Formats: sequence, structure tokens, C-alpha cells
Amino acid sequence: MPDAVCPRGSRAHGGGLLLLLAGLSSCALATNYDDPDGPRYSAEFAPPLDATAALAPEELDVCSFNIEDAEHITEAIGQLSADENLSRCSVLLLQEMDWPGALRIAEALGLDVVFYPGSIHHGKDFGEAVLSKWPIVADKKLILPHRNPTNGRVRIAVSATLDMPLSPLTAYSVHSDTPWLGLSDRLDQAEAVAIDAASMDGRVVVGGDFNTSDPGSVEATVERFTSRSFTWATRDVPPSAHSPIGAETIDHVFVKALSVEAAGSPPTEASDHQPIWVKLGLLPVP
Repeated sequence: MPDAVCPRGSRAHGGGLLLLLAGLSSCALATNYDDPDGPRYSAEFAPPLDATAALAPEELDVCSFNIEDAEHITEAIGQLSADENLSRCSVLLLQEMDWPGALRIAEALGLDVVFYPGSIHHGKDFGEAVLSKWPIVADKKLILPHRNPTNGRVRIAVSATLDMPLSPLTAYSVHSDTPWLGLSDRLDQAEAVAIDAASMDGRVVVGGDFNTSDPGSVEATVERFTSRSFTWATRDVPPSAHSPIGAETIDHVFVKALSVEAAGSPPTEASDHQPIWVKLGLLPVP
């Protein structure tokens, strides 16, 4: 969902007068959480793994879901619980969350959770979460470079290393800035995540809302990851976000040391983004 737009003459396009009028009352700078160590929230709801579940899985199901402003949590829980593909996900990456929403989803699905906010938006915390059926043994907030030119808001990614059998899995939940930042700066954000993720040992999943709605941004963002030995797992998934200008391909998942078996994106009533899911096979860890 776009940040509020403050008037800047250099960014006026068609309909600029409407943007100017809309922005006159929304020019306050965002309140950011600039400390990379917090605030941090976590909870454990995943049941202990029995001997069978503790064996290395043959497949790994991962979901990513931008739940617009954490508004429709009940509807999101219903879909994540009932959908044939979403309900199998053992790793869930959430964007545009607050802690009460992330906590409710983790408890309802029986998953461990870590959440970091990057800023305050619409009067509540605004950030990303990683949920897992495996224990979270390490986590961090990655503050992405550049701030939104309209209000100074920072964007973040949250990573969590999961104690998956045989080899750890590190999962990233990402929310890049909107096109108001400009393509070059937004690619810097994607590259910061790609560099950090490429440095991790074991298997890696990176997913979330990369806001790649402007021409050329999908290809350029994908290249930041594929040039570092990641696979674009959601290449064949139809556009998963909807705006006044139509359907947009802005939610993506990238993986390392994992093969892509299937992927999809069911419709939803819980957000302006559809959830995306990927079914992955385990490849040898480099």
C-alpha cells in the first residue's frame, strides 16, 4: 500500500494537482524505529517435533502474505487455515504487520514467530514477521538503504534462521519501498537483501512485497537475486496485487539450495495482495 504523498514538484505527473491536494494534510515525517536491534517481539506456539517430524522433510512449503495494514486478521487466518496450499506452509512470511496481528496468526496456526516493526503507520507499528513450525534460533532486522522522499519512512526486512533438520533454513520477509522512492534506490534495497541473504549458510528463502510495479523493475529486481545463485520461485505466478491501475506483479519469492516444484496465488478478501505459496524440494547444500 503506498505511503502518503507529500507534494514535490519534481515528481508531478498526470493528475499531479490531485496528488498535491491529497498531500497537503499528510506531510508529517514518519516515526521510524532506527535501532537495528528492536523493538523485537517473539512467541512460541509450534508444538514440539516428534521423532517423525524431526526428520528432514522431502518438501518445504513457504507462503508470503502482505496483509494490508494488518486490518483483516480474522479473514487472513481463515484463508491460511483452510486453503489447500496455504495450510501446508511450514514457513510464513508476513508484511504490513503489527505485533497483535502477527501474534494472533502465529497462535491460530501453531507457529513460532518473530516480528520487528520499522516504523509507525496509521497509529500502529508497521513491520514484517517470520513464522515457522521449526524453532527460530537467530533473527535480525535489516534496515534497508534510503528513505521515502515524501515522509522519511524507512523500510526493513526481517530474517530468521530456523532449526530445520540436517541444515538450517534462513527466511527473509521483505517490504521494499513504493515507486515514489525511484527505481535506482529501490534496487539498492533489493540488493541489500540479496547480499545479506547470499552470505547465509544453508538453505535460504527470501519473500515479500518488492513493489515492482514500474516498468523494468521486476526484471532488474530478479537479477539482483539470480546473479547470486538464487532461483525466482514465483516466476510463473500471475500478478498477486491489485490497485486502481490494475493487477501488479510485486510479490516475489527467491530461494537458494531449493528446487521449485509448484507455486500459486489464490484470491483473497483479506488484503489488496493475494497470498503466494511455493512448494520446494531440498537440494544439496553448497
